[in-house]
Amino acid sequence: MPIISIGTPKRSIFEPGSRPYLESVETINHMTPFGTLKSHQDMAEFLFIEKGHCRMLLPDRSIPLRADDLVLINSGVLHDFKVHTSFTAFTMHISSLHLCGLPPGHLTKAAVPVVLRVGLEGNHSFLRTLMRELQLLAALNVESDARNEIAAVLVQAFIIASIELARKKETGEENTSFNMGIRIKEYIDAHYLENIKLHDIAEALHINLYYLSHTFKDVTGSSPMQYIIRRRIDEAQTLLLTTNMTITDIAMQCGYNNSNYFQSVFSNIVGMPPGKYRKTWSQ
Repeated sequence: MPIISIGTPKRSIFEPGSRPYLESVETINHMTPFGTLKSHQDMAEFLFIEKGHCRMLLPDRSIPLRADDLVLINSGVLHDFKVHTSFTAFTMHISSLHLCGLPPGHLTKAAVPVVLRVGLEGNHSFLRTLMRELQLLAALNVESDARNEIAAVLVQAFIIASIELARKKETGEENTSFNMGIRIKEYIDAHYLENIKLHDIAEALHINLYYLSHTFKDVTGSSPMQYIIRRRIDEAQTLLLTTNMTITDIAMQCGYNNSNYFQSVFSNIVGMPPGKYRKTWSQ
């Protein structure tokens, strides 16, 4: 694997001396007692809807929430919930938070909670992974400084990633990138059987190669070439099971001029050579 440079951040989103930590976590559902508007003083809160839907009640409004919504709640915000029987959510309370340019305990400038849709791909997948690790860590029965230290580091990473996602939503950057990612995918879906190169895609969509690769991976979780190969092998699997074409003809049909190379790629992805795949699944 090539060495990928990371380096030291030029500046932190946290005020000097600020070191937020995970105060507590809680799983809430329809059995959780609700009915009174309350706030968490000196603590910010993240709420992730795992299943079902609910309404977040505020003093002057309510906000509908559904599965995969991540809610950023500032310290001192009065709120409650009206939930349904299928509802489950995971909430984290953060202490000692002080982001640059914001009052202590605030995740955003907004006066009301900010709702983010957390998908399954790219940076969203990273947020989901962090939440899963924090839940597993919280479930450990052994209280220790080591566990608390790890939780603090993970929650700091979660704060940084979620704030970046909120910033992109506010500026429209995320929607622009997402839409371009979809355009790239649509172009590949229309041309993946051709002798297509990254340069061809970039030229057709009037974008540079770096933006092409990173935007597509953020949206789909794979590189453009990985996606092209996967689509070609999917097509080959279909042809193997639905036609009497030879393996060489299928290789040509799926964009491979070299049958041996095609069979090697197919075996790496599917786990068996094309001939064995046809024999196994045609019986």
